[in-house]
Amino acid sequence: RVILAYLVSAYGKDENLYPKDFRSRAIVDQRLHFDLGTLYQRVVDYYFPTIQLGAHLDQTKKAKLAEALGWFEAMLKQYQWSAANHFTIADIALCVTVSQIEAFQFDLHPYPRVRAWLQKCKDELQGHGYKEINETGAETLAGLFRSKLKQ
Repeated sequence: RVILAYLVSAYGKDENLYPKDFRSRAIVDQRLHFDLGTLYQRVVDYYFPTIQLGAHLDQTKKAKLAEALGWFEAMLKQYQWSAANHFTIADIALCVTVSQIEAFQFDLHPYPRVRAWLQKCKDELQGHGYKEINETGAETLAGLFRSKLKQ
């Protein structure tokens, strides 16, 4: 997330991906922090004990992940994208996390805005190697998770 901000600040052709306006940037930063500190952390808490240790899934942790997805669903009411009415680095970071959740086959049906936003992100990133860069790795990790469930 930090390297995204650095690279776009240093080499971006414009400020759409990471706005220079303080208020707009603060919203992008908030979404980046939400991704790392809440959404991604809850993915790790729920799935990684199974992946790393073969532990049973904890339904309490599943509920916490669902709660975070509900918060993200609510955030998506405010803008066309996660942090603005245009695509930003927050969308890139959150797309990686949400696409991993999707690959794990977590039920995203209760989150129609999240599902629609994720598809928009995939469409936006398709010409930039989304499948090779993100989808393949997400499916690989999900396959590892599913193999641990069978043990």
